[in-house]
Amino acid sequence: MKFTFQLFLLLLFTATHLQAQEENINTDRPDQSDGVYTLTKKHFQIEEGVTIGKNLFVNNLMLRYGLTNSTEIRLLSDVGKIDESNGFLPLTISVKQKIIKQKNLIPAITAVGYMSYEKIASKDFQTNNISYELKLAFENEVNENFTVSYNAGLTDEFKTFNYTLNLGYSPIEKLSLFAEYFGSVNSSVQHNADAGILILLYPKLQVDIARGHSIADSDNRFYTTFGISYKF
Repeated sequence: MKFTFQLFLLLLFTATHLQAQEENINTDRPDQSDGVYTLTKKHFQIEEGVTIGKNLFVNNLMLRYGLTNSTEIRLLSDVGKIDESNGFLPLTISVKQKIIKQKNLIPAITAVGYMSYEKIASKDFQTNNISYELKLAFENEVNENFTVSYNAGLTDEFKTFNYTLNLGYSPIEKLSLFAEYFGSVNSSVQHNADAGILILLYPKLQVDIARGHSIADSDNRFYTTFGISYKF
């Protein structure tokens, strides 16, 4: 009887310890910044969302897999309507490679690459081009509640410079808020901002909602996105 009770206590302690050690899900949605986090080896994650705006309705799907503890591969598949075009947008593959962890004022840095073969798409979105984007993601954890993250990248055959600045705040473990500025520079400059909420329902399950808008732009771009993500 004594042995059974001790075994029960050991199993209870082990289960509690494993639950405490379980890493919470970390997503790259719903903001525009890529985070520095990469999935640990052999873990798989689904990030699913819908983006709605003026003449815009797109389902966003990202599949993520941890190849190693510092390398992650991803597949992005979007489908929907943009202006008068509709169907599947070009399929995109992506790689994230963790470079360094944060050390004092030196930020954590991760390299991110995207490549799309635009022939693999519905007729409205098809071209014969291969588009790509290369960027660096940075993050400074100020304390357990505040983070500052930012991206810098090049796309359109290195003709367009994209950048983001994201301020994150977590008042409690299961709730995160963010406010973000993002833009691009080529022949013209675009300025945008968004803000959103991420709610951790379980360590592996998260829901989110965000709202974005253009700044000082006669085009008056705006969108709302909401989604759900799960880590296996």
